Amino acid sequence: MDRTNKSRDKIVFLLLIILIVFLPFNDQLNGIVHANNKHFETAAIDRDQLETYIIEIINWKKSQMKQSDDSLLTNVFLENAGETSVDWYVLSLGRAGIPDDYAAYLAITKDIVEKRYETEEKLSNAKATEWHRISLAILAAGGDPTTFGKDEQNQPINLIADGTYDRGKDTRPLGAQGINGWIWGLIALDSLRYKVPDDVVETRDSMIEEILSAQLEDGGFSLNTYEQDATVDLTAMAIQALAPYYNSEETYTYKQIATDEKVTKNVRDVIDEAIQLLSEMQLDDGGYELADMSNVESTAQVIVALTAVGIDPLQDERFIKNGHTLLDAILAYRMSDGGYIHADTYDEENKTADPNESNSMASEQVLYTYIALYRFYDDSRSLYDFREEMSVEIKEKIQAATHAIDAIPNDGNSNQIRAAFATYEKVPIEERSYVYNYWELAEAMEQVELDNTSEFITEHMGENESGNGNNVNLFQQTDDQTTDNELTTKDKQKIAYLLEQDTSTKHYVDVVTLIEKLNYVDDKKEHKKLVADLEKLKETIELQEEEINQLNQIILNELYPFNDISIDNQETVEEVMDRYEVLDTYDQEKVQGYEDVEKAATQINNLIRARYITMGVGIIIVGMSVLLVVRYKRRKKEKMEQKMMDMGE
Repeated sequence: MDRTNKSRDKIVFLLLIILIVFLPFNDQLNGIVHANNKHFETAAIDRDQLETYIIEIINWKKSQMKQSDDSLLTNVFLENAGETSVDWYVLSLGRAGIPDDYAAYLAITKDIVEKRYETEEKLSNAKATEWHRISLAILAAGGDPTTFGKDEQNQPINLIADGTYDRGKDTRPLGAQGINGWIWGLIALDSLRYKVPDDVVETRDSMIEEILSAQLEDGGFSLNTYEQDATVDLTAMAIQALAPYYNSEETYTYKQIATDEKVTKNVRDVIDEAIQLLSEMQLDDGGYELADMSNVESTAQVIVALTAVGIDPLQDERFIKNGHTLLDAILAYRMSDGGYIHADTYDEENKTADPNESNSMASEQVLYTYIALYRFYDDSRSLYDFREEMSVEIKEKIQAATHAIDAIPNDGNSNQIRAAFATYEKVPIEERSYVYNYWELAEAMEQVELDNTSEFITEHMGENESGNGNNVNLFQQTDDQTTDNELTTKDKQKIAYLLEQDTSTKHYVDVVTLIEKLNYVDDKKEHKKLVADLEKLKETIELQEEEINQLNQIILNELYPFNDISIDNQETVEEVMDRYEVLDTYDQEKVQGYEDVEKAATQINNLIRARYITMGVGIIIVGMSVLLVVRYKRRKKEKMEQKMMDMGE
């Protein structure tokens, strides 16, 4: 009995020791976790306020497009799909998962891409970023840019291959556009962690090395690699592209273009130098300037960059100046209509950036910046990581590694450092970029001379050959915004309406969207006649679009400048006016400079009238001259006859 009690006492004593030793540590650890996890409870802005700013911009854009329904992706807006003015808004909508007609965007963009692939330049011979921007927007809309339509040989169009690792096979090289090509090429390649095949023009490592070699002496980046001073936007974008490799121990030896010196660095070294420079370049009001002009876009790009490497842009002391945060600086450009201006002073070189009116480009960049910030605080994937959101299990492993690293004591305890490294290695390598404090572990291991055996991240980045982007609703946590494969009653009514109407380019979006849907519905064989009818309608619309383009070319090439209009242009002006009159009112609005054509017609009529008047006056003068001569001769003759009569007498 005594022996049993003694055993029980020993157990109780041991438990007390454990509690005494570990409770304070656990309390301390919990405090560290609470202070460092990126949730809205500890954020410098609350969830609802950030969501409000996001929705305000979207509503402003709808009002700018004069759209009254709940969708932004409607006919008028989507007519410019595949262009900057549309694609970045689609990216923002998709990354927030806001319900909209993504199927319409994908259908229209696919049609546009297929048409442009019929030309020699395809999307753009000069700008590789055309491929990158469109690919990101497709992913945001839930599409797959690796099988996006068919080319002239009926082969799948792979925008990722053509725009990144195979860029330069049939087009100009990826770097022909400068560092922008390398930056956005890498972002597009990593957007779904695409695999890079063997025997390609560019690899991940070659893209990374090209970006690293473009670093300037001050630690930043610029469009021109021979510039002395970095620009904020390019420096921030370079960080965004390199962010997935921040935790990689792989080093690169290359010649730095600006210094013409051979250097050896890893990605973390370069990003840290760039971040330090951005901190130094920040203005007293918390914002940034480009070309000596404060603007909202530069500040927005810095926020996206910081969130990509796990830095809280609103609470990190390096990015708070005189109490002003980056968010304070952005909000200074916010207008009462919910949009944002580019700058608060007039820019002679950018006349569309009126300081009194919300600007589309400024608003689009602020929009996706807010979404990047929201995703950061929401523990979602970063802005340009379009993979399926992380599972609870993966998040737990990331949190465990983060906490273990935070708990490493300052005295450099090798056992705890080793244990933290073991916890870090349990995180799948393709997700280790989300262990944002790994750099502390790497430094601690170096200090105590522990071998860092972590694999190079570039070797494990290739996860997918293809796949659709992910667009879960951030605000309501609903399922992704996919559409069903059934033709609805509303679809049938719309088809009947379209086939009854006079054809106009305003029907283009609806027609192409419905054709795409009919090609994928479960009972598509039953709808062959409808598809054929819509295809004919589409051909007619394309002819009308071509007619509009021809009229615009005639006006631009044959009639401008209108100051030089002469009677010789009469036939051309009349032709343009006749062709214009038969167009639908909606299509007439697409003819550029038609008011000048009407003025030219009036001017020609005046010239013709003046010519007729001149001719008339000339005829009168000639007639009067003839009459005077005749009268003169008659009178002379009469005088002569009278004289002869006098002489006869």
